[in-house]
Amino acid sequence: MPPYAVPPVVATAVAALAALNTTPASAATPAEICGSGYVQIDSRTLQNSSTVLARVHLLYNASNGNNCVVTMHAPATAGFALPTGAWLTVQDSTTKKDQRTYSSYAGRLRASAVGKCVRWGGMIEAGVGEHTYTSPWEHCG
Repeated sequence: MPPYAVPPVVATAVAALAALNTTPASAATPAEICGSGYVQIDSRTLQNSSTVLARVHLLYNASNGNNCVVTMHAPATAGFALPTGAWLTVQDSTTKKDQRTYSSYAGRLRASAVGKCVRWGGMIEAGVGEHTYTSPWEHCG
């Protein structure tokens, strides 16, 4: 089994939880994770053919010009330790990346992007395969 392969029992449990559409009681919002003043400006869903596995959120804080990226596990994967990642690149800067095994979210990557474009994204590996999103350069300003 590859190092990040999800055992069949976990894949089955993910499918069962998806059918129940359960949400952990302590689930924080992306804005709560990023901090005071952050407002969501974009998001993308990571899913297999039938189940939402995670959502990648891009937030912005107008008071300080910072962007923030968080990849949140969806109800189907919440509580399962799975490879999960988030990344944020501000034009002309190096990429900030947080990619490890998490059971709720990856990230809270923050960077100032005043007058510049950003490229952002995230991933989750669940069941068979990795599900990834990377934006084009966007949200310039």
